[in-house]
Amino acid sequence: MKNKIIIILIIILVIIYLYNNNCESFITEKTDKNNDIELSRIYNNKIENICFVISHKYYRTHNSFIKLYIDNIQKFYSQSLILICDNNSKYFSDIKDLLKDYNNIIFIDNNTACKFEIGAYKCGINYILNNNILDKYEYYVFAQDNFIINKKYDFNNLLNNNVLACTINSYYQDGQNYDVVKEILTSIGLFDNLDKITFCYSNSFILHKSKLIYFMDLTKNIVITNRYQSCASERYLARILYELNNHKNFDIDGDIRDLKYNGWNVDFNSNINSFFVKKLQQKNENTQDN
Repeated sequence: MKNKIIIILIIILVIIYLYNNNCESFITEKTDKNNDIELSRIYNNKIENICFVISHKYYRTHNSFIKLYIDNIQKFYSQSLILICDNNSKYFSDIKDLLKDYNNIIFIDNNTACKFEIGAYKCGINYILNNNILDKYEYYVFAQDNFIINKKYDFNNLLNNNVLACTINSYYQDGQNYDVVKEILTSIGLFDNLDKITFCYSNSFILHKSKLIYFMDLTKNIVITNRYQSCASERYLARILYELNNHKNFDIDGDIRDLKYNGWNVDFNSNINSFFVKKLQQKNENTQDN
């Protein structure tokens, strides 16, 4: 009788052991599968949360492409936010009326001393930081109002290649506007590696959310009031982006010497094989309005 009891107890212990092991195996397998599904979902998910910060200057004497720009952004990126940062256009109200029925657009007046692209971008970044929305958007596009997104770009390309800062189009360092370039880069401790950098065409570029504060720190004392200084920033911005991207150059649309369109007479309705397309206008501080 005693032996039977011992045998029964052994059997019960064996059953309990097997049951626990099977449960643990099942739980582990299920958890691993769920993790794989989650990682796969994240990896394959298209990045739609893109913020566009547009440097804007409107003249009634020049064509505006801002509506086309907004239409394309919202068509390509369902979770986008658009900041139109205006450099004191006389008739900015025209644009606000034009876009009054659109959602997810913020109109910002640049009332700081720094104008042109960098002045507008800094106003946009201040809005982002002051409203605590930095982490809501994965990448931030900083571009002129006439440098329009033409095709949907997959920002996973940047994320998967660990690109944190890049130009839209590049060029080579041509040595122009050298006095301003040297002054600015010296003042922020980046007057080096000029033989390794490219060029930030049209002062238009992309930053990962992790680099906006660093960019603001580097540019906080820069003041631009004329086209000559704005042209210089195409050169020194390349060095800043090189720094932000861990000493690597990157662009999404190639060298401007290989552009697939003519900026003077570009037709936005044509099939242009570029993600961004620019209509040359050459507005400056001396451009007059009606």
